[in-house]
Amino acid sequence: MSLVPIVALGFILARVIQAQVVSRALSDADQSAQLIARIGIQPRLTPHDLRYGLSAAGVRSLDDQLRARSVTQDLARIKIWNTKDQVIYSDDHGLIGRTLAPSDDLLNALAGRPNDAEVVTPSPHTETASEVGLGQLVEVYVPLRFAATGPPAGVFEIYLSYRPIAAALTRNKRMIALLVAIGLALLWSILYRIVARASRRLRQQADLNDRLARYDQLTGLPNRTLFIEGIEDAVAHSKRRPGTFAVLLIDLDRFTEINNTLGTANGDLVLCEIAHRLRSSVQDDALVGRLAGDGYAVLVHGAQGIPDALSAAAAIQASFEPTIVLDDVEVSVEASIGIAVMGEHADAPNALLQRADTALAHARSRHSPIEVYSPELDQFDAPRLTLLSEVRGALGRGEFILEYQPQIELPGGRIIGVEALVRWHHPEHGVLAPPRFIPLIEQTALIGPLTLALIDQALGQLVTWRKLGIDVQMSVNLSARNLIDAELPQQVAEILERHRVAPDRLVVEVTESAAMDDPHRAVAVLAALRDSGIGVSVDDFGTGNASIEYLAKLPASEIKIDRSFITDILDDPRSEAIVRSTIDLARNLGLTVVAEGIETAAVLRHLTALGCDIAQGYYISRPQPPERLTAMLSGSSESRSSLSSTSSATPKLTRV
Repeated sequence: MSLVPIVALGFILARVIQAQVVSRALSDADQSAQLIARIGIQPRLTPHDLRYGLSAAGVRSLDDQLRARSVTQDLARIKIWNTKDQVIYSDDHGLIGRTLAPSDDLLNALAGRPNDAEVVTPSPHTETASEVGLGQLVEVYVPLRFAATGPPAGVFEIYLSYRPIAAALTRNKRMIALLVAIGLALLWSILYRIVARASRRLRQQADLNDRLARYDQLTGLPNRTLFIEGIEDAVAHSKRRPGTFAVLLIDLDRFTEINNTLGTANGDLVLCEIAHRLRSSVQDDALVGRLAGDGYAVLVHGAQGIPDALSAAAAIQASFEPTIVLDDVEVSVEASIGIAVMGEHADAPNALLQRADTALAHARSRHSPIEVYSPELDQFDAPRLTLLSEVRGALGRGEFILEYQPQIELPGGRIIGVEALVRWHHPEHGVLAPPRFIPLIEQTALIGPLTLALIDQALGQLVTWRKLGIDVQMSVNLSARNLIDAELPQQVAEILERHRVAPDRLVVEVTESAAMDDPHRAVAVLAALRDSGIGVSVDDFGTGNASIEYLAKLPASEIKIDRSFITDILDDPRSEAIVRSTIDLARNLGLTVVAEGIETAAVLRHLTALGCDIAQGYYISRPQPPERLTAMLSGSSESRSSLSSTSSATPKLTRV
């Protein structure tokens, strides 16, 4: 195809150069005719000859001159005209003395406007038939002047033979064609090399781009795009021929800690080593991919159900057991694996991935090495997704309302704080408790705006109570997603400033498992909150996997003992020992201890004896709307009667 424009260019160049050669040849013929007229003939003429005609001797003299060919060999015909359109001389003597109808070219020449030379072909209708046999001629009209100024005295009509010009043109055309062909051949060869080289580079770049689009650059494993294509191919194959397979999603535990401690270069070495171990631990026909960050995936062909998938997952976990040595440091890598099996859990690629991801999320939340998908784990069924789609509108309409549960000081029973607990007043479903919607919202970016809106609402209630002379601390809950939001401390500070509430009147509660999800970022966010004067409480303490080391690093001001230990404290010696040890640990670390889930006076008395600082639970009060709790905080009789109807006994409450 590259030859097509080259040939077209050659054709155009040949035509242009040929036209210029022809134009130059005619210009040379014009100059030759002028030399014949003005040097070879005009000196033998006089004004008298033009006015009255040539004598016989004058005609013979011109004949001899022209016959001798002393001027040019190319002269074919000649006529000399005077201003009366009369031929005073012609090599065809039959025309001498005749008056003929002038042509336009002759009139122009007589007017002093000579025409360019042009090629003509004599026809039988010319003045003399003898011209027909001469072939093509070059016709030139040359004005005849005897003075430098004034109109011409006559005109030379000269015809030169075109044969020599045509022969020269043919030679020139051949030369031009040869030169153009050679030049264009050289040009084409150069362009071909350039284009071929560029084409190879483009193909190589396209291949590289395709590889980058389908393979992970660091580990060389297929990326998410290629892995999904592998699932699609496996699904299509299973429909043509009965068979099944399993999708395993793998997430490394605490990889961020390795990255931050040993550096990203060592972190990359860990990722490459894990990729190698994954390939080595599965069958050759298994597809191993890296989906993102520290997330991997394995497509196990031929897995005939959950047992085979579990066996493959166990082999993968076993491959992680040997430590990795980096900079003389032994690094132990652990992972969580989520499993979904074709046919048993889903029949479509995206559904398989989503359900394996659900199992993986459950494994991470439980700190379990392997979890298989089950419908009970899936929070994102259709009704819940519908509910999730209504969250943004509910935020705008103010449907999320806080209720408040009092916290009392031990001993004494003075109310010193309240915990804000959210309820969704749904227009169709009524009042929804947090477990119905919080886990859904925590998976989206809406958890941030919801948290800020609830903090704003809680602090607004503090201001209302403060105007009534009631001064309590306000505890609000943060999710794991809030703890990785570096902007949260500044946003909370702005809300405090807007309500003119001192930071020490606010306590943020985080669950132990949420703080351990990404401890480095969680510590950074909590430290910023703590440095601003806000209290930090570790909720559900004792149910997660937090070590004493991490607890020491957390910028906490209090810990809340989980209700599961409080409920069994009188009947289970182990629970009582855990509670006692937790209180002692908190004392040594300078932390306040809150016990939640208190439902009897006996439990309250026992906690007081153990030295617990603050108590909270249904025995003291259920969560209350702000107007009812206001009456309770004010010590009104209405509050006391309402509390007696919701609990078996009412502690001694002191107005603050």
